[in-house]
Parts: sequence; C-alpha cells; structure tokens
Amino acid sequence: MRRGGIALGVLLVAAPACHRHQPPRAECLRLDGPSDPVGFSGTFTITASLACPERAGGHIVWEQVGGVPLAEMSMARDGFELRARMPSLAEIRPGDLPWGVVPLSPRTRGEIFLHATWTDGGDGVLDADIRVAAAPRSRGLPNTPIGARVYLGGGPWRLIAQPSRSHAQVEPIGGVSSLVPDVAGDWRLKGNDAREITLRSMRYDETPLDCGRSDCHRAITDAAAASPMTTVLARLMDSPARPAGYPACALACHATGEPGALDGGFGHVASELGAAGNLGRRWEELPRDLRRVGGVGCLACHGPSAIPDAASRWSVLRADVCAVCHDAPPRYGHVVAWGGTAMARADRDPRAGSEPACARCHTTWGFLDAVATPERGHVDRSPPTGVGPLGISCSACHAVHDAKRPGATRLLRETPVPALLAGATSSVCLPCHTPDAADARPTATAAALWLGRGGLDPATGAPMTGAPLHAGVAGGCIGCHRGGPDNIDRGAGHGFRATAAACAPCHGSAPPASDVRARAQQLWRRLAGRDVTDPAHARVRDGVTVDRRTPYGRAVWDLLLVLEDPAAGAHNARYARALLDASASVIDKEIR
Repeated sequence: MRRGGIALGVLLVAAPACHRHQPPRAECLRLDGPSDPVGFSGTFTITASLACPERAGGHIVWEQVGGVPLAEMSMARDGFELRARMPSLAEIRPGDLPWGVVPLSPRTRGEIFLHATWTDGGDGVLDADIRVAAAPRSRGLPNTPIGARVYLGGGPWRLIAQPSRSHAQVEPIGGVSSLVPDVAGDWRLKGNDAREITLRSMRYDETPLDCGRSDCHRAITDAAAASPMTTVLARLMDSPARPAGYPACALACHATGEPGALDGGFGHVASELGAAGNLGRRWEELPRDLRRVGGVGCLACHGPSAIPDAASRWSVLRADVCAVCHDAPPRYGHVVAWGGTAMARADRDPRAGSEPACARCHTTWGFLDAVATPERGHVDRSPPTGVGPLGISCSACHAVHDAKRPGATRLLRETPVPALLAGATSSVCLPCHTPDAADARPTATAAALWLGRGGLDPATGAPMTGAPLHAGVAGGCIGCHRGGPDNIDRGAGHGFRATAAACAPCHGSAPPASDVRARAQQLWRRLAGRDVTDPAHARVRDGVTVDRRTPYGRAVWDLLLVLEDPAAGAHNARYARALLDASASVIDKEIR
C-alpha cells in the first residue's frame, strides 16, 4: 500500500499502541472528525487545518490504512475536506447475526483508520492519523451503557415495555433492529419468534460495586482485585517505563467504558471532573471517582447495571466479551486466530450441548461444570435453543477471577489432572484431551498418547505405558502448538497450530512423516470395513463394540486410542506403534 494517494486496498491495523507514540510536539496538521460512531452505511466528513503560522497552502492526500474499505470516499478543497460513507453491517460482519444483542469488536464495529499527508510542493511534509467508527463496541450482553446503540439479531424486534422517562424507540438500520437506551432502566423486547429479551441500562459510575458482599462473590472479588487485568492501569501509570501518551492511548482497553461516550466510564468521568487533560500523574493522585472505573474490573467485562440474570449468564462465556479488546488485528489478533481453530467450532453439532458427555469438552459451559471445584457450586450457563455455536471460548482456558498465581499475565486456568495422567503437571489442555475411565470408547486421546498412557495389554488387561518423549517440551502442549495467522503482533499463538518450526529446536528440522496414521487406518479398515474420517467416538453406530473385559475389546480400545489422535505419530510415535502392535496381534486372529 503506497503513501501519497488514495488507497482502497486495506492493511488491517489497530489503534496505535502507546509505545509507538512519538513524544508530544506542536500539532501543525489538525484533523477534525466525528468522535461518536457514525452508524453503518452512515456518511461523515473530516476537515483538516494548519495550526502553525509558518505553514500555509499546499494540499493533502488521504490513504485508508485500516478497516473494511470505505464504500465511498471523495476530497474537496485540495484535500482539506474528506467525505466518506461507512460500509454496511453486512459488509463488515458477513453472514447471519447471532440471536439477541450483536457483539461488536474493534474489527467488526467498523473502525476505519485514515492517514493524511500534507505537502507544500517543496520540502514541507506533515502527517496525521484519525480513526472513525461505525458503531460502539459491544460484548453481546443484555446489560449495556446508557447512550450506546445496541444492535439486535434474530428480529425484527419490538418494544413491549420501557422505563417511564424513556423516549427510545426501536429503529431498523440496514435491516437490523437497533435501540439506543436513553435512561437507566429495563427494556423488554419481543422478537419475531415470540422470544423475549430484557436489556438493562445504566451508567458505569452509578452501578454499585458490591459484587464482593459476603453472601455474593466475595472470593471471586478478592481474587479479581489482584488480577493483572484489574491492576493494569494503576501499574502502568506508576511505572517508570510508562509509555509515551499513556493512559490516553489505551483507555479503550485498560479502563472501564468507551472513550468519547457519555457512559459513566473512565473517559466520561475524567471529562466531568475536568481531569481529561491531566492524566499524567500517579494512580493514587487520581480522584477516587476516577479510580473507581479504572482498570479492567468487574464492570469492564460484565457491563454496567448488574451481572446478567440467570437466563442470560451464558452470554458472559462468549469469546465476544474478550473480543472488545483482543479482536483488533494486527496488534491484537487473539480472537481472529482462535476463530480459525476447531475449538471455535467445537459445538457446531447439536449433540455437543444436548448430551452431557459431549458438553464437557465441546462447550465452554460444559467444560467449566466438569472442572468446577465443590466450593464454586453449580451454575447453569447453558445457552437457550437457537443461539448457535459458541465454541470453546476464552473463559474455558483463562480464569480472570483466579489470583492463585499473582503476576501471571496469561491467567491460565488451573484444572484437575485426569486420573489416567496422575502425577502429570496440571495443564488446562489435559481434561479434554484425555479419555475418561467411564468412556465407552476412548475420546480425544492426544494428551494420553503424548504422555504414554491409556493403553491396555490385550492379554492381561494391565496398563500399557510408554516413555513420554515430548513431556519435557517447555510450555507443554503450547510449546509446540503455538502457530497461527501471519501479520499479527500478539495472539497469533491462539491458532494452536503445530508447525515444522516448532520441531526445529529439538529435531533440527521437521521429523519425517510417520507411518502411524496409515497403519491404524489400515487395521480399522480390516476391522470395520471403512476408513475413519472423523473422531471414532462420534461414530456410535458402526457396529464395533469395545468390551474392555475381553482381549478383543482391549485390542480395539488400543486401536481407537491411536485413531482418536490424528497426530499420534507426532505426539508419541514409539508408544503409538506399540499400541498398534498389541492391537494387531489380537485383531488379526479374530478377523481370520
């Protein structure tokens, strides 16, 4: 993409990170544009002016350097005025919208980044950047800030109740129902399928921060208070290595609320207190009301007004809650990388949520129920029918309420080690990649093979174990599974791809292709008369039984252990071959 002309091709970039800001200097080239979202398909104007007496005349060329390409863009007055139209919601977020409140991240809300270059025909050159957005960010939760437009999927929707002082009405925008809550209170809406949703709206600074009452969430609140997310604003404001321009450059993700919005968030309160231009001090010097909405605390994720009622708890588990900050490629590409994984599609089969044995590894809510400790109790967080697939989302692996390991920036969840892997180091990956003793067939066996566990001697039924050849890899599973999309500064590892580059430090190059998969398929073809094209445990009606009380059943179990893991040859080829040898010695006799 070139400088010096209008470029409609797009290079995705996020808002400039603090450490990239230049030291403050006189702003000779000023850009004035809309601070509020302009709406999907909405038009906007940006005007440029020269604020330094020694600069005059010249012309400006514009370049779009980020976001979905603008639908229209034109210049006037030698480029000192730019007019453009935002893309539609369908262009920015293709496909069907989710039911209920539509989540919108920096990537999907229509953030547009424009770069202006002024020249005077000689040596004089000035540059400036500006960002315009179509819509406010949204976590997809039913509790929302006052004044923030909410888009609703699954409509059309109509209001059936609203606060007495409200004048808000449902508006169709680009074929999507939309509402701007104008006062604190509840809005009840009914969709075209007769289902209802209740939106609750309030200012952030007027929402009681009483989550830690002794009869509510005391332990969670105490843990969250020490979380790196909760303390990020305070730590960086007090840091000697404080980035230039901080905290103004990071308020969208390091504080509560939407910068520029009248939502009672950090930026709004700072403006009301007259402190917006004086944030270059230490954390404890900020007014108490400002510190109250600083950091990524409860309200930054759960939204204002209240934690959603029981019927809406499922929505807090969506990756969209984290996407409001971690879906801004290329700087923050965590959600984009995750979206290309099997985890993001884990519950696309309806059985994933309807059968408990499936839900524990194919849904976020099922996984959290399975690994919950007794003191946490049981909370039903299963989504209503018709919501669509949600995948295994961020909150399955990351425990933002857990401060057992102070200073741990990744906030990885501590989970029980499966019985089969007793003695192994705890890893959040293990519960879903280890067969359970109660399984009729072995399910997701990668962790078991990796550690050389799970097999049964067909003759005696004694456990067959093998050397855990890769157990010493630093980082465990993610020591190898750290590949993802290119051109992402942070979060690419959430693609969880194991690449040849991951093998090189130990093997010098990628290991040669293993014969394990082909041999296992060949043995299964002889046994069942067909290939395995999907996880074998999903094919419950193929006529092959697994009775671990018999030599034959144990041989089939060993074969399925290998077939369940498409990468068995990479995880532990030596152990996988031993399992196949043991299995074939019995199955070959049975087939004859």
